Amino acid sequence: MDINKINILSHLKNNNFYSSHTFKEYNSLFNFYLENTSFIKHGNLKKWENILNKMPGIETNYLNILNASIAIGKKNEISKDKLENLEAELIKLSPWRKGPFDIFGLEIDSEWRSDKKWERIESYLPTAKNMRICDIGCSNGYYSYKLLTLKPELIVGMEKTALYVIQFLATKFYAKQIQELVVLPCSSEDFDSKLLDFDLILSMGILYHAKNPNHHINSINNLVKKNGYVILETIISNLPDNINIKKDETYAGMKNIGTIFTKNNLVDLLSNNGFKNIEIVNDSFTNSSEQRETKWMQGKSFKDFTLQNGNTLEGYPPVCRSILVAQKK
Repeated sequence: MDINKINILSHLKNNNFYSSHTFKEYNSLFNFYLENTSFIKHGNLKKWENILNKMPGIETNYLNILNASIAIGKKNEISKDKLENLEAELIKLSPWRKGPFDIFGLEIDSEWRSDKKWERIESYLPTAKNMRICDIGCSNGYYSYKLLTLKPELIVGMEKTALYVIQFLATKFYAKQIQELVVLPCSSEDFDSKLLDFDLILSMGILYHAKNPNHHINSINNLVKKNGYVILETIISNLPDNINIKKDETYAGMKNIGTIFTKNNLVDLLSNNGFKNIEIVNDSFTNSSEQRETKWMQGKSFKDFTLQNGNTLEGYPPVCRSILVAQKK
């Protein structure tokens, strides 16, 4: 193997992140840790692996996904010194965008209060047991952990940002009993439907980052089974037309934004790309109680990119997000 490549998969196997049966059964999935060039050659990967190695090795069977925080381990299972060591290592993986998490009583107060978005989608999720679920752009796996409430066969999180994959592994280190949840360093466009197809797919906060929105929706269509469900959450345009952000421009301070669709155009986009029974089930305006700077995300956040009247710093109307539910035709 190339000397510049860091083999995170070996780290997972050596530290028993999953059972030998799980590694064998989903070998083709875990291979993403060896094959994704942008991941295995990331300049910070060795530093992140060192952080994972320095986290205190504590065994726990406690996992509570029912409250706002994903809670792994109990406070009485860790000494004060080890808790301080844990905090010192985990905060090196900042910024923590999604959460909150509670690791042995250590509160990771993420930039986003992701539990608020979860509450908006929870009642619209299909309730069938043993589904295969895909969480596209899953960040550190907050929603993927929440999806365990559905008693699935398997949850596959897909995340292009290497740091967020490492954040997931940092929490999964203490949740070794969970075999049905994996997070892979890839995008939906990278994933071959011949490996797996899914009964339910989540795409939350991804579409407006897509360089080619049709391509993104098509990738979802390729991965979901016929009559399977998609939960799509995205910023929408409350102007008469789509908002198209040029390459060097920003939207609410965000770079790498493409098209922000009107509701009607968003429904058309899904319909034209193989989806039916499309329904907008929720609209909400983002505010600084849901997205804000914290100890775990020190930097500019939502309030820094909005004006007093609620408009974005660039002059666009207040940031509005819609949640859509659809089925594959």
